[in-house]
Amino acid sequence: MMNCGEKLKAAREFLGLTQEQVANTLNMTRNMIVNIENNNRAIKSDELYKFSKLYGISMEEIVSNEKEVNMNIPIFARSFVSLSERDQQEILNLIKFKSNYKE
Repeated sequence: MMNCGEKLKAAREFLGLTQEQVANTLNMTRNMIVNIENNNRAIKSDELYKFSKLYGISMEEIVSNEKEVNMNIPIFARSFVSLSERDQQEILNLIKFKSNYKE
């Protein structure tokens, strides 16, 4: 199972963000981000909220130890809705193509 820091790192990397970018956006230092991702520092509730909003995933998904959460789904959904209609359609066509290709 992924721990909280690993989930945050995976979400950040999926979004293509650097630790420096996240630190600047959340008004934190890069060192704070490094320590949180490496589980060397506990995450405060207000920080958890900020990460949740930035990454587009719930706080529960970040801290939950009950099951492995597929971090890509909520992050993909958040990223998808920010695209133009044309880009969204291209992605949907690619998904349809890949699904048909597997059969």
